[in-house]
Formats: sequence, C-alpha cells, structure tokens
Amino acid sequence: MTMSEQCEMFRRALRSSPYATIVPDRRPAVKYHPGLGRAKSAVAYRDWGGARGGEIYERTADGWALLYTVESGTASEDLPWRTEA
Repeated sequence: MTMSEQCEMFRRALRSSPYATIVPDRRPAVKYHPGLGRAKSAVAYRDWGGARGGEIYERTADGWALLYTVESGTASEDLPWRTEA
C-alpha cells in the first residue's frame, strides 16, 4: 500500500494551521506544525531504517495543498526537498 493510500483516511481531519503532517504509524496520525522545518522532521525523522514516511500539507486560501509525499524507508539523501533543483 502506498503512503498516499495509507494517509487517505486521515485527510478529512486536517484543520487550520500553517502546516500539517499525516504519518499513519504515529498517534495521533495528523499533527499540525508552525513551520515547514518541523513538518519535514515529522515525516523524515527516524533513528534507523530511513524516513518515517507520510505526507506534508500547507494551508492555502483554498484549503490544503499537498507539498510532499515521503515513502517509509526513504534515505535522507533521497527526500523530495533535498532532490529539488
């Protein structure tokens, strides 16, 4: 099952905040963050085995916009914000 499929059931819980993350194996699965750096840490941090995995959203005038999807186990050098040009 892809990360997007795992996060699907949690998307309706998103509320007003600058950034939000959905990490299916964390409780609560949906958390809100005051900055993008903290949101990135929430999906990327794990002591072993690569990234924790999840999705990062940014609050927009029209609702929520998906910024990044990180699959569980992604190596830190392969995180999407590190590979952007």
